[in-house]
Amino acid sequence: MLRIIVFTLLFFSYAFAKANTTTTLQDTTNIARKVYRATRISTPPKIDGKPFDKIWDRVTTGGNFIMAQPNNGDAERDTHRTEFKVAYDDAAIYVAGYMYDENPESVLRQFSQRDQVFEQADLFGFFINTYNNQINQTRFYATSANALGDAIAEGNSQDFSYNVVFLSEVSFDKRGWYVEMKIPYRTLRFPEQDVQDWSFQILRVIKSLNEEYTYNYLDVTTGTDTQYDALLTGIENIDPPLRLNLYPYVSVIHDRFDGIESTSFNAGMDLKYGISDAFTLDATLIPDFGQVAFDQVVLNLGPFEQTFNENRAFFTEGTDLFRKGDLFFSRRIGQRPSGSRNLEVLDDEDIINNPRNAQLLNAIKVTGRTEKGLGIGILNAITEKTNATIQNRVDGTRREVETEPLTNYNMLVLDQQYGNNSSIALVNASTLRNGSFTDANSNAIVLNHNNKAATDNISAEIKMTNRFTPDGTETGFATEANWRKTSGKWRPRLGHFFRDRNYNPNDLGRNFQTNFHTFAADLDYVQLTQKGIFNRYEISLRTRHRRAASPGFHTGSEINLNPFFITKERFAFGADFNYYTDRKDQFESRIEDLVVKYGQGIFTGGFISSDYRKKFAIDIRAGRFKRLNEKEHNYDFRIAPRYRFSDQFLLIYSLNWDKNNDRMSYVTLTDDDTTSILSERDTHSVENRLTGTYNFNNRQALSISFRNFWSRATFSRDFKELQSDGSLEHSDYVLEEDFNPDANFNVWNLDLSYRWRFAPGSEASLLYRNSISNFDNQGAIQFEESLDNLFMEPVRHNLSLRITYFLDVNAARKWFKA
Repeated sequence: MLRIIVFTLLFFSYAFAKANTTTTLQDTTNIARKVYRATRISTPPKIDGKPFDKIWDRVTTGGNFIMAQPNNGDAERDTHRTEFKVAYDDAAIYVAGYMYDENPESVLRQFSQRDQVFEQADLFGFFINTYNNQINQTRFYATSANALGDAIAEGNSQDFSYNVVFLSEVSFDKRGWYVEMKIPYRTLRFPEQDVQDWSFQILRVIKSLNEEYTYNYLDVTTGTDTQYDALLTGIENIDPPLRLNLYPYVSVIHDRFDGIESTSFNAGMDLKYGISDAFTLDATLIPDFGQVAFDQVVLNLGPFEQTFNENRAFFTEGTDLFRKGDLFFSRRIGQRPSGSRNLEVLDDEDIINNPRNAQLLNAIKVTGRTEKGLGIGILNAITEKTNATIQNRVDGTRREVETEPLTNYNMLVLDQQYGNNSSIALVNASTLRNGSFTDANSNAIVLNHNNKAATDNISAEIKMTNRFTPDGTETGFATEANWRKTSGKWRPRLGHFFRDRNYNPNDLGRNFQTNFHTFAADLDYVQLTQKGIFNRYEISLRTRHRRAASPGFHTGSEINLNPFFITKERFAFGADFNYYTDRKDQFESRIEDLVVKYGQGIFTGGFISSDYRKKFAIDIRAGRFKRLNEKEHNYDFRIAPRYRFSDQFLLIYSLNWDKNNDRMSYVTLTDDDTTSILSERDTHSVENRLTGTYNFNNRQALSISFRNFWSRATFSRDFKELQSDGSLEHSDYVLEEDFNPDANFNVWNLDLSYRWRFAPGSEASLLYRNSISNFDNQGAIQFEESLDNLFMEPVRHNLSLRITYFLDVNAARKWFKA
C-alpha cells in the first residue's frame, strides 16, 4: 500500500509539471469566430437536393473550410472545396451545402436509415446553437446516400435519441454532391426577442480520404467542440407559426405462446406543443411499447439487480436535462411491481396471474431554456395500480393482491448556464405511491465549470436521498468532485467519489454500490493530430484507491495502463494492463459489514479493429485475468467480423466467449440469516449475435437482429463459512433437497422487421419476433446439450404492425383553408 501511495504522489508531481509546462492558454472569448449573415427570403426553395434555384442566387456564400482531422488547422483541398448558404423566413431555416469533389464516383454512399449517419458515406452536418452559449448544439446531418440524422450535443457528447421532423435531400453531378435542408422552427428552441443571437458550425466528412473539415476552425487539442461555433447573424423579427405536432398511431399485435393465442388492437397519440418559442410540451397518451427492442438478459449471480437500457422512444428523446445528477433511470417507470416477488401463497393456492410490469397510463415532459440560460425540465408519469391473482385449488375461489399501487413519478431540473460553457443545476426526483407503500425524494446540486482559457474543468455533485417507509425515514448522502485538464498533450485528472450507507435513489434512479470513498488519479497523454503513421493515439494511466466509508478500511486499489492507437489507414489497436491489490468485497456476502476477501490480481488484454471502409472488416478483443496467490482465473474473447455485400446490405456477426473458474462466490445464507455460505464457482458464457440490414433506400429497410446467450454456473460442494474477519472456514452445510445453486440459462431472441418511412415523421413498421428461454440447475451441461434443451421449450411467436402518422397542425390548418 505504501508503494502505491508513493507512486501516486510521484505520478501527480510529474503530471502537474508536464501539464503546466506544455499547455498554451487560450481565452475562449478570444477564439477566432467567423461571422456569417443569413438572408431573409420571401419564397422558400424547393427541397430537392439541387440548390441551384434562383432564390439561392442572392444568398451569401460561406466557405474556406479548415481541416479538423487528421491535420488540424490545414486549409481545405482545392479539389474538395466546401461552400454553404443559409436563408430563413417565418417558418424555417434553409441550408444549402455544396461539397465539390474532382472525382464524384469516389464518394462512398452506403445506404442507412435515420440517425445512422456514421456509416461508410460522406457526411454534411449543420449544427446550430440558438443561445450562442458555447455549450449546446442542435445537430442536423445528411449523408451522401441521403440518410438523415439529428442529435442534441453538449460539449463533446451528442445524443441521437433526439428526433424531430425536418427535410433533407441530396443530389450528385460531375462537380460533386449537394444538400438542401429545411429546418422548421418547431424543431428548435430559442428566446423570444426581435434580434436572435445564434451561432453555428458546419461539418464535412470525406470518408475516402479519412478527413474532416469545419467552417469555423476547431482546435481539437483544447476545450470542447461546441466552443468553436461561428456567429450567425441577420435572423431578425421572425414570427414562428403555431408549434403543435400530433403523432397518432394504431397497432395490432398477434401473440402465440404454448398453445395460447391472443390478438390486441391499440391506438393512441403522442404530441409536441410549443408552449413558447423556448419551451416544448411532450405527452404520450395511451402509450404502446409493443415494438421496443428486446432486453439483453444474462445470467445474473451477483449481489445487484440486472438493469437494461431504455428502448421506449418517449423516455429517450429530449431527456438530456433529466440525466444531470444521475437521479433518473426511466426503466423504473413501469418496472416490475415491487410486491410481485414476495407474494404470500397458502399451500392450497396457485398464482394464476402476476404482471411483470406496471401499466403506464400517461407521461408528459416540459423542456426548454430561457434567454438568460436557465434550462427547465419537468417530467411526470403515472402507472396504474397492479394486482396479482391467486386461486384456491380446492374451491376455485380467487383473491386479488396489490403488488404495486397507483404511482406518480416526477422529475424537476433547473440548469443555469453561466460564463463560458459552464453550468450549475438543481435536480429533484420524487416517487409517490398510493397507500402505505414507500415514497421517495432525491435531490442533487450539479456543477460543471470550465475556466475561460478552456484548459481546466471542475465538476462536482452533492446528492441526498430520502425514502419514507412504513418504518420511518431513511436519509442518505453522496458527493462527487473532479478536476481535469482539457488541453495540451498531458492531461491529468483528480477525483473523489463518496456514497454513505443509506444513499438510495433507486425508486426513480439507479445506484448499486454504497458505503465507499473512492480516490481517482489519472494521467493521459493524447496525440490528437496526425503524427507518423498514426492519425491519433492516446496512452492512459489510471489509479483508484477505494475505502469503506463506515467503518473506514481499505477495500482495494488498482492501476491501469491503456494505450490506444489508430493509423492513417483506420486500423485501430490497443491494450489493457491492470493490477489489482488485495480486495475486500462488501456486497458478495449479502450480509451488512461482512466482507469477502480476494487476493491480488492482474488483467492483460488487447484489441484490434480494421478499416470499416473496406467490404470486409473485423474486430477482435481478448483478455486474461489471474489472481496471483489464488486459483481464480478468467479468459474472455470476442470476435466480430462484418461484411458489406453492397451499399445496401451489411451483415455483422459477433461471438463473445467467457470462462471464469474457481471464483469464491456466494451460495446462500443459513436459516437464521447470520452466516454466509460460499464456495468456488465456475462459470462459462457464450453469446452469438447476428445483425443485418438491407436498405431498399434511405426510407425503407429490412432488418434482422438475432441473439443467443448461454451461461452455466457450477458451485463446488466444498462449502465455506464466512467469518467476521473475512476469513473462511470449512462448513458442514449440506444442500437442501429443493435447493441447487448450479445454473444453466439459455435465451434466444430473433427480430425480423420491415420499416417504411413513408412521409416525414411518419412510419409503418412490421415486426416478427420469436423468443425462447430456459433456466434449470444443470451446471455441468455443455452448450450443445443446453441448446437442444432450449428448443424443447415453448416458443413465443409475436407479429405486430404499427403505423404512426406525423401531423403538423399548422400545416393542416393551411391545407383545410386552401
